[in-house]
Amino acid sequence: MKCANCDKDAFFLYQITLEREIPYCNKHLPKFLAARKKAELIKTTEEWSTAKQEVQEAVAPKTKAKRKKKAAEEPSEE
Repeated sequence: MKCANCDKDAFFLYQITLEREIPYCNKHLPKFLAARKKAELIKTTEEWSTAKQEVQEAVAPKTKAKRKKKAAEEPSEE
């Protein structure tokens, strides 16, 4: 799905009525929808979900395989 104002992929859908919605990219999303976007109250597209997942995978910390620790000796009670 493309943005209503350019040829970029649309990430957000401004729902005017139940049957009518306008797709926008991040750059062309109207300013009055910024608060809804920040609160994650605006509908998003599949392109947004895909892009979000790719970014999360790219910035996720790389985990190293942990070595098995030897069983720690329990302190003796005296």
